[in-house]
Amino acid sequence: MHLRFGLAIAVIAGGALGAAVLLPASARTTAEDKKLSEMKRSAARLRPTITAQPPMAPPLPVRKTAKAAPVPPVPDTWTEAELQEAKAQCATAMKGLDVDLTFEAPIKEGLCGNPAPIRLARLGKVTFTPAALVNCGLLRPLDSWIRNDVQPAAKRQLGATITTIEVMSDYSCRTAFGRVGRRLSQHAYVDALDIRGFVTATGKKVHVLESWGATKRDIVAAAKAKAKQDEAKQAAEQQTAELDKDAFRTTTTRAVDGEQTAGKVEKKSRAAANAARLGGPGGSPPPVKKAEVLPVDKTTEPAKLSPAAVGLPPVNADGRFLREAHAAACRIFGTTLGPEANEAHRNHFHVDMAQRRIRNICD
Repeated sequence: MHLRFGLAIAVIAGGALGAAVLLPASARTTAEDKKLSEMKRSAARLRPTITAQPPMAPPLPVRKTAKAAPVPPVPDTWTEAELQEAKAQCATAMKGLDVDLTFEAPIKEGLCGNPAPIRLARLGKVTFTPAALVNCGLLRPLDSWIRNDVQPAAKRQLGATITTIEVMSDYSCRTAFGRVGRRLSQHAYVDALDIRGFVTATGKKVHVLESWGATKRDIVAAAKAKAKQDEAKQAAEQQTAELDKDAFRTTTTRAVDGEQTAGKVEKKSRAAANAARLGGPGGSPPPVKKAEVLPVDKTTEPAKLSPAAVGLPPVNADGRFLREAHAAACRIFGTTLGPEANEAHRNHFHVDMAQRRIRNICD
């Protein structure tokens, strides 16, 4: 049975193969072409459609914005280490000084203040009125300035020693010159002192406002004002001179015209007299001399300021003392300001111990 089944399959396969072999060549070619065309259409349907795109610029890198570093909050109080260090510095500064002071409570107002402020009432033989609120860093500079410079200058110029320093201001939590938007003043660190004036052992008061004398600003302003006055005066004098010359010209012209008229009359009279005397015309009068007209003077230029006109004027003994004290302070303190600095300091000296990289400020 199995043999008969195999023979049947072989007969069928052979018949099919024989049928294929018996097909003509043109029929086989047409079938292959149809099959190939069908395959191409299938491939075309499966192929993706590509559309032309415009050129594109590469994407820009993402910009990273730097974040500002967080500002650490200002502590409300001084640390124990800061307090101990400030007290140690005060102990060192006070060593060997004859000083009367009182320790105040630590001051902390944001960035302003000091961990060990003191109320300075007396330094050596000089009393501070009212007692000044400063830090210990000012003790030795003040002592050196008073002993080595202020007292000798007072003896030379005033004939007496200084017993009192009048204080205008001390600690103040503010910006420099009291303006908003600028760095803090040294006053904010309890590191500055404003001095209104001095009092001698004889009771004489020497105040900066009244005794400093004219500043360079005052001298220059006065010189400019005087120059303007001189120019105005010269202009007025020139105008008056021109008016006088115009009047002189008018008078002179009238005089000449009068003389000419008189000459003509006289000439006619003489001609008539000669005609009568000689029995006919004859004789000529002498020529009349005309008055000379003076030329106009050229305008003179205003006098220029001489270098001496801008120099500092001589000052009295009080002024000389203040200027010596100011000049000496410039050698000791980090900042020394006085009337020459600006109008804000016309009435006092400002001294502080700000650290300077190059040189002290002296104005």
